[in-house]
Amino acid sequence: MGLLDESALDRHERIEAVLNATNDGLLVLSPEDEVTLVNPAALQMLAMAEDELMHRTVKVEDLLGLDRVESASSESCKDIMSCEMSECPAFDSADLRCWLINGTLCDKDGSAKTFAEKRDKCADCPTHEKLAGPFDPLVGKEHDLKLDNGESHLVLKVRVTPIADSSGSYIGRVVALRDITSEDEIAQMKNEFVSTVSHELRTPLTSIKGYVDLILDGDAGDINEIQREFLAIVKENSDRLVELINDMLDISRIESGRIHLKVDPQHVDEIIDGAVDTFRAVLTQSSRTMQVDVPDDLPVVIADRDRVRQVLINLLSNAIKYSPAGGDVKLIARREGDLVRISVIDQGLGISAEDQSMLFTKFYRVDSALTREIGGTGLGLSICKSIIELLGGEIGVDSVAGEGSTFWFTLPVAPEDAVRMPEIAGPEGRTGTVLVVDSDIEIAALIETYLRRRGFDVLQAHSADDAYSLAIAAKPDVITLDVILEDGDGFDLLHRLKEHESTADIPVVVLSIVCDEGRSCRFGAANYLEKPIDQKKLLDVVGSLVGSGDSPLVLVVDDDRSVVSLLTETLRRRGFSVAQAFDGTEAIAALDEHRPDLILLDLRMPRMNGYEVIKRVKTSEEWGDIPIVVMTAYPIDHAHVDILAQTEGQISKPLSPGDIAGQVEALLAGVPVKTEA
Repeated sequence: MGLLDESALDRHERIEAVLNATNDGLLVLSPEDEVTLVNPAALQMLAMAEDELMHRTVKVEDLLGLDRVESASSESCKDIMSCEMSECPAFDSADLRCWLINGTLCDKDGSAKTFAEKRDKCADCPTHEKLAGPFDPLVGKEHDLKLDNGESHLVLKVRVTPIADSSGSYIGRVVALRDITSEDEIAQMKNEFVSTVSHELRTPLTSIKGYVDLILDGDAGDINEIQREFLAIVKENSDRLVELINDMLDISRIESGRIHLKVDPQHVDEIIDGAVDTFRAVLTQSSRTMQVDVPDDLPVVIADRDRVRQVLINLLSNAIKYSPAGGDVKLIARREGDLVRISVIDQGLGISAEDQSMLFTKFYRVDSALTREIGGTGLGLSICKSIIELLGGEIGVDSVAGEGSTFWFTLPVAPEDAVRMPEIAGPEGRTGTVLVVDSDIEIAALIETYLRRRGFDVLQAHSADDAYSLAIAAKPDVITLDVILEDGDGFDLLHRLKEHESTADIPVVVLSIVCDEGRSCRFGAANYLEKPIDQKKLLDVVGSLVGSGDSPLVLVVDDDRSVVSLLTETLRRRGFSVAQAFDGTEAIAALDEHRPDLILLDLRMPRMNGYEVIKRVKTSEEWGDIPIVVMTAYPIDHAHVDILAQTEGQISKPLSPGDIAGQVEALLAGVPVKTEA
């Protein structure tokens, strides 16, 4: 084929030839949204004829089957920016899309003379982001979109771009459509492959990690120092494999939309304390410190406690690893409007601006001698970014090379009416019978070893039918259940157990290589743990469940977490189950969920004080007979004497946990006790 004779083609014909040859779909819309050009690829993707589109007025969202998004604000551009430029075409326009339709952008300093120049400034304009986004979410960014055109199911990458002519004047928009169906299918296959391989690796790793831990703990007899050193290397590398597999699975879940978030009101300081505790031993060994600055009055946030803890642990771990020897780490939390901002500050080598722009992408690692020595997958920060954004926050880094870094993220403050649901902690030291259900005999034996070391009696079942029969006959205190069984689905067994009268109240802890926490909770599981099994977490979960149903339940209500923690520990040692609430609203929520046998109540608390709790409880037909013991460090308000007269005891702070536990025991035994403050 010879070369095209360009002299025989005018400019319009050349453009048309190029558009017809491209595989991407293209539509050009006038400022009034009239279609002025459409190429064959776009017609094929949309399954439409040319005369159905050309010279017709269309809305992009209607054309692509998008739901219309209403603006979060009815404010106009001029109101938001306090603008008085009445000559601006957008000044009194009813259209809130700024320049998008009107072809202009408020430009107070006059540096932009044409629409093309103003368009470039929009990238940094918060007003444009606020107004253009809700009305036309496709503008300025690429979006993946699933399109069912009646003939086929396509996955498209869509981008809408405003355009200007050679003089810089606004002449409309270009809608670009790229068919990425094949790439999407390949990505799904990749995610399924990663998920399958990771799951298959979890089973042998459970045995390797579990039995190595037992040998190091001395359960197989004494070992010499060389054996201990070699086994410690095996343990360290098996732990690294577990972390790698968990990261790969998290990425796979996030990309496929299968990540399960338990989002509810959470106390930031509680999450931070748990994350910081993870590094106490490491900091002590390295003679370093971690400064934690968290105000007492931080508001409750909306978050997934475990996932936010995962993010914090990742950031703190990086701060410790990448700081020079002796470099300390700071953790600061502050409220900023409707958000809580948490910052991790290190004294490390810092990060260049170029690396910062790529830092939160998958598999990206800053290339330096230190990072090569430390190792890593480059997945951690990408996972952190996805988690925080799914929770409605932002994550970022502020850093200068050679001067350390500040990694930060935000979480939305919980609405005033949002209430955290307190969990119940069972009595300490209580033992009982646990039924272990697992088709893998070696793993069942490993779990049994963990439990017997803590003093539990253990029964084993390796099939769904045997487990069902044994649960009915033995009525264990707790059941651990693997959901992959040779003779049936573990979820079916869980459903059968919850349907049977004699087993419905037995707590079931799901242990599985398959991440399906949401389904486990829907079927009535008390908790969910992934394999490889964390021995401490397993024992803590089972220990909190054994006896929690038949031991007296005390609700401890105080906004001072140290007081709540001290009383909880003391009462659990005395054989009580404990529910913790940190203000009056949480106390009422706990009462709705679980009726306690007694309430220990502080009077001065945020949101709902103790006097209001007493009134709510004592005027209720359902709760009126629940004993209340008041704890306070302040003089009693005489205006509330009548309310306090309805309580069963008053104790002055500072508290003696032993005396309080004794009073609780006496009250529940029917012995009247009343200690005046």
